[in-house]
Formats: sequence, structure tokens, C-alpha cells
Amino acid sequence: MRVTRTFQVGAAALAAATLVGLAASPASAETDPGRVSGWLSDTTIGAAGAPGRTAALDLSSSGATGPRVVFDLNGLAGVATAAFPDWCVTATAQVTCPMPPTATPDEFGTLNGTVPVVLRAVPGAADGAAGTIGYTVLADGIDGEAQQATVSVHAGPDAVSLVNEYVDDVDTGDTLDMQVALTSAGNVAASGIRLTFRFPVGLEPAAYRNCRYGAGGQLSTIVVCAIPGTFSPGLSYQVPGGFATTVGPAAIGDKRIVQTVEPATTAGPPPAGVVLERRPADRTLRLRQVGAAVDVISAEHQYPSGQYYLRDIPGAFDVVALGAAATGSVGDTVTVRVGFRNDGPGVPDGTISGGDPGQFAFVPPAGTVVANWPTGCSSMGGEDGFEGPVTWYCTKPGGVFAAGETFLVGFDLRIDGPLGAPGEVRIPYSYPRVDDDPTNDSAPVTIS
Repeated sequence: MRVTRTFQVGAAALAAATLVGLAASPASAETDPGRVSGWLSDTTIGAAGAPGRTAALDLSSSGATGPRVVFDLNGLAGVATAAFPDWCVTATAQVTCPMPPTATPDEFGTLNGTVPVVLRAVPGAADGAAGTIGYTVLADGIDGEAQQATVSVHAGPDAVSLVNEYVDDVDTGDTLDMQVALTSAGNVAASGIRLTFRFPVGLEPAAYRNCRYGAGGQLSTIVVCAIPGTFSPGLSYQVPGGFATTVGPAAIGDKRIVQTVEPATTAGPPPAGVVLERRPADRTLRLRQVGAAVDVISAEHQYPSGQYYLRDIPGAFDVVALGAAATGSVGDTVTVRVGFRNDGPGVPDGTISGGDPGQFAFVPPAGTVVANWPTGCSSMGGEDGFEGPVTWYCTKPGGVFAAGETFLVGFDLRIDGPLGAPGEVRIPYSYPRVDDDPTNDSAPVTIS
């Protein structure tokens, strides 16, 4: 089952949104005007002759009456024009838009809607020309703060990705037909297209004659494909049948394939540090035109990069806790090396979230005190006021935990005595799910 969701690669964080409202005093709590907020991202448009671009202002209201946004178009003079839905009211260079009729409340009762603004470069606007579109978010009893977004002109060929696909019910051994699609978005035709893909660990791209392959960071595979041809402004293209991708035994959890489309003549340098080579192949990756030319590119498709997202691949893997043993007397300081090992075949991968691929916990044996600890480990418990013995949590650095890899760190333990119960190494949580053999997720640490 495939589900498509709105996704904008590199979109501005919602935390940067304009937030205005009045905090009610105790005497006026019954007249609290509520809250309104709005955010409009900077937008790059093609020169005259390119399809229009849709910038989307996200408008939110919580308990406010008459939420609206007022646009000031004076800063666009000589650069671009702006067109608004028919439910907005235009007065010379000022446009007022109420909360969109399609707005819906979220689980907290906040009403959220989108105001689409279609931007086009005026004839004669040169490459690099820039203007501003001002906007103020208001409501009855709320005076908003004036904000602005930059509108820039880019002349020449351009391309935007149309891919934002989420795929469920995927397992190792499956072969998928990954969607690859784009729109030629410039004011002139693109002479050739370059496609660049990043396949995370566990996903195996098929071989094509016109593609080159290399090893990227964190066990990823980088693929760069050259597609010849002429790609006219406003026309959309896709790879017939998709890009064949196999889900290998190392795949587990969520996986995101990032694909970037660029005109061949203006494409940047290939990924740094990646040696690209051709693979034996009996087929060529091609792009085929689909549909009629578009006059306006939607707000959902504004960027050269898109994603093909595989969710919750069950896979198979086993992470094993590694304990230790040492010998010493009261007053001695001994070193124990503790950690864990990934017996695979699945590879825990934190590259999507930017997190870490694994963590283990270490409880020192009774009668010992940690005299020195490794970088990347921190303690909780004991003197910190938490119940139970002091526990040290150690995180494996890097984005992936490769199959067959062992991660060990050294703790210096001072023996104060008397020696009692052994310590323990355990895996406090299993990422991205409980592994296939939880019985080896803990191991003793003994001092004799």
C-alpha cells in the first residue's frame, strides 16, 4: 500500500512562524482574543516563460475571531506578480485573505489552513533579481507584526522533483519499483537531466548502463545517472516502471531514499569523496513525458530533492551485550572493557533522524567505584537522587551499527570492597525494535 503525503525538503521550521496574540490579564480573561500565527517561506521562481510557482502561507488560529493575513505586494514591483484565491480581497497592492474555507482543526483544536500564492516573474526580470512580499497575520483584537518573504528570479533550465512517496508492508527480499518523476521548471528547456540518489544501508539499487555507483558515508550507496534528451518547460517526466530497488537483509526500520533532479548543464559537482564506477548492466534508465504541460507548479513540488520512504521494515537482527571479568584486591584499580556486538544481519540505522544507532547500560559490580570513564558515557542514579545503583549509559557514535561490528569501551574501577553482586551490561532499549534474541541482551561484569 502506497500513501503520498505533503513533504517539502528543506522547508523552514514551524518554530520560526510569526506568533501574535494578547495574554489576558486576570481581569480580562473572559475577553482573551486568542492566538494567530502564519509563515511564508522564501521562494525562487523561473524567469518569464517558466511555469508559475506556488508559495503557501500556513495560517493557524487558536480561539481567535476573524483570523486573516494581509499581504503587501509593493516589494514585488519589477520582479514578480502574485495571484491569490478568489476568496481573498484585493485593494491595489494589498490583498487580504481570511482563514481558508478548507481549514481543519488539529487534535488540540487549533484551526490550520493554507493560503496559496502563485508567483510569476515579470517580463524583463533578470537572473538574480529579488523582491519581497510582505504579510501581517491579524485577528479581531490582535495587532500583528509585519513580516516578509523573499522572492528571487532564476533564469535558465531548472527541475523540481515530484516524488514524496511513503511505502508500507515492505520486507527483506522484496523488489520495489521506486518512483522517479520531475517537472522541467525553468524558462528554457533542459538539455539532459542528472539524477542523484542516496540509498541507505540495506537497500540495493539495480544496475543501469547510464548510471554510476559509489560507496557513500554510513554504508550508503550513491548513484548518479545521466539522462539525455530535451526537457521542455512545464512538462513532467517519469521513469517508466520505476527504478528497481531490492530490500536486502541489512535493511531494518525506516529507510529514506533521497533523489535529486538537476539540469545536466547546470548540475553541481558529484558528491564529494565518492568514487563512482559503472556496473555491468543490460538496461538503460530513461525518462518519459507524462501528461500535458502545467502552467503552475503546486506548493507540494518546489524543490529539486524528493524522498521515497520505506516504513517499519521488520528485518532480522540480534544485538548482543558483552560483559567482562577482572581480578584485583581492595585498593586496586582495574579496567574492564564492556559493550555490545551486532550479530546482524540487520543494521540499526540512525541516519534518518540524525540519532545514534545503539546504546548500552553498564552497572558496576558492588564494592567498586568508577574512577575513570570513556567519552560518550554518562551516569545516572546514586548521588543524583535516582533510585537504584549508579548506571552508566554509553552511546555508539556514528549513524549505523554494522553487522558483525563490536563496540567496546573501557571503565577504570577502583575496588573499595567488600565485593558483592556482579555488575551488568544490558541493552536498555532495542533500536529500531526488540531484537530476535532478547536472552543475550544482558551480560555479567565480575571482579574476583
